Amino acid sequence: MKQFILSLITCLSVLVVQAQARGPVVGQVEQAEKAKPQTEGQDDQEISIYPNPSNGVFTISLSKLEAKTADLRILNVIGNEIYHETLTNTDAHFSTTVDLNKLAVAKGLYYVKLETDNFSAVKRVVIK
Repeated sequence: MKQFILSLITCLSVLVVQAQARGPVVGQVEQAEKAKPQTEGQDDQEISIYPNPSNGVFTISLSKLEAKTADLRILNVIGNEIYHETLTNTDAHFSTTVDLNKLAVAKGLYYVKLETDNFSAVKRVVIK
């Protein structure tokens, strides 16, 4: 009986080590690709976020856009909105400086979402 239990534990240990050494399963890779934020129309518009990574204060600028207003939202990694601002167009250029230190946000990854009537883009920003 002892030999059976020892051989069973040895076999399970070998299986666990082999499973950990293998790469991700094909289905997991496809899920990760689907989870990436989708953007539309980024070819015509120029979006920049700098500095990135930042200490909590960064500038977002968007040029070559015909809309009069744009909604700026900053979301945490689970999708909760932590900041919202409506930007007004000045000479086909939107620009604003965001200070997340006032909101006492944690260090980590955040998503910057810019939306107008016919344009939507999502970019990442890292707060260190």
